[in-house]
Amino acid sequence: MKKASVQTSWARWAPVFASTMLLGWGSSVSAQEDEIPDSVAVDVEGSKTETATEARFAEAPDVESLPDEAAKEEDSVKVDWNLSFGGAVNTGNTQSWNLKAGTGFLLSKKDHRLTIDSIFNFGRARPDVLDPDSSYSTVAKQWFFNARYEYYFTDMDAIWSSLGLRWDPLAGFDLQLLASAGYLRAFIKEEDHLFTGRIGYSYTYENYTDEAVANPDVAIFSETSNIHGLLLALDYENRLNEHVSLLSGITYIGNLSEIPAQDATAFEDNRVYFTIALLSQLSDKFALEARFLLLYDSKPAGLYKTDTTTLFSLVYTPFKSEK
Repeated sequence: MKKASVQTSWARWAPVFASTMLLGWGSSVSAQEDEIPDSVAVDVEGSKTETATEARFAEAPDVESLPDEAAKEEDSVKVDWNLSFGGAVNTGNTQSWNLKAGTGFLLSKKDHRLTIDSIFNFGRARPDVLDPDSSYSTVAKQWFFNARYEYYFTDMDAIWSSLGLRWDPLAGFDLQLLASAGYLRAFIKEEDHLFTGRIGYSYTYENYTDEAVANPDVAIFSETSNIHGLLLALDYENRLNEHVSLLSGITYIGNLSEIPAQDATAFEDNRVYFTIALLSQLSDKFALEARFLLLYDSKPAGLYKTDTTTLFSLVYTPFKSEK
């Protein structure tokens, strides 16, 4: 009977002891979890423990955002458009005035680049200031236009084409049209620094003024010429700092074909076009520009082989974006 009483007593208290042990074990596990630092994360499903940093990097990337970022970079477009104005007035011993206007446009998107530049220059002067009856005469009358497109098929190599127009009656041209195309190599290509070299073929159509054809001092024997040539060029752009930019270029064209209008054989009509401009930023919208142009022609339509133009102007940028 005593043995049975002991068994009955054990059976009565066994559930109580079991509950107490379970509660104690649960408290111990909870306490251990509380003691785990935040820098450690436990993989409950498996058996792997990682630091919180590792767990964050192990998360799957947002695959939908990656193509969007790549597309945004691929579709990045840069647009820059400016207008320039300049002029000068002289009185007293020199009586003259001059007006200059121009525009520049740049469109760049990934592998494509388009630039357009145009300059108009007009001036009049009174040659004999001592004669009150003397009148003003035109001393400058020029218009230059140039557009060039480049397509980069590698990071540093491109094909290019350009179209240039020149109206310069005082130099003997009613119209000079220059169409060119060829290969471009970038020696330096950075966001604010570009240095390239070009080689290609050029075609020039020249329509001379009546005065140039009739002038016995100028060797022009017909009204027009069609000239096929070899073109070599270097172009340099450098944003020296956030306020000053430098733009320059030099182009050589040597004729490959004979030019009956000028009685010139191959490479006797050599032309050089040089320009350099310094741009000083005054504000986000306004800048000052100093530009120098040199045009050399070994077989000129005018009296002189070399023409130079120096221009100072205020540049206004109504639109500039990069998105």
